[in-house]
Amino acid sequence: MTGEKGRKKRFYTGLLMVLFSLSVIYACARQAKSETVSAAPPTDKKEVVLAQAKAPVQAQEKELPKEKKLSEPLSLVAPPPVTELPQFEDPTVLPTPGPPYNEENTNPHVVMKDIPKEATGVEDWVAAFKDNVIQPHESLDLSKPPVPPFMFDVEIPAVGSMPNVIFPHFPHTFWLDCSNCHPGIFMMKKGGNPVSMVKIVNGEFCGRCHGRVAFPIANCTRCHVKPKE
Repeated sequence: MTGEKGRKKRFYTGLLMVLFSLSVIYACARQAKSETVSAAPPTDKKEVVLAQAKAPVQAQEKELPKEKKLSEPLSLVAPPPVTELPQFEDPTVLPTPGPPYNEENTNPHVVMKDIPKEATGVEDWVAAFKDNVIQPHESLDLSKPPVPPFMFDVEIPAVGSMPNVIFPHFPHTFWLDCSNCHPGIFMMKKGGNPVSMVKIVNGEFCGRCHGRVAFPIANCTRCHVKPKE
């Protein structure tokens, strides 16, 4: 067994030596071939002229315009004011009444400062009308003659033990024409309007104004005023 292992070892060693010798011979042949090619004279008889690189042309400094020279002191004279700008009224005072209706002053704290407020802090438009703070008009057409307010209360039954609602036409007709609500929002027929708080919250019936431009619907005692018998 030992002799057999020795023979195998000598065989593989000899094989490796042969492979190594062949690789050295191949490398030498490649190097010799490359040296022969590089040493051969060019077949083209034309003279090879190498282009000489030109020195870069140095850019000439341009003189800055006279008004842009940094060495000159800056002028302390203010430029002339810009003219023909839109003129607005003082934002701390109320705008002049009339068209274009509050275009000059849009500060709500100034515009609404004389409007009476409820306990909740919102504007009380009925009190403002009664105190002659505002003079509303029922139509955007100022030439249309106004319809005098009239007394007409409508009782609307409420669900459960909640007091019934009394809808007063009188404060609404201060600045609303009949066509503002009838028949587009309310049918002029008893029982013809299925009013509910869900629909009001969703912007139907009373919700067309209340919660937007009129007092919020969260103030229940403003509408539910008549206890049930």
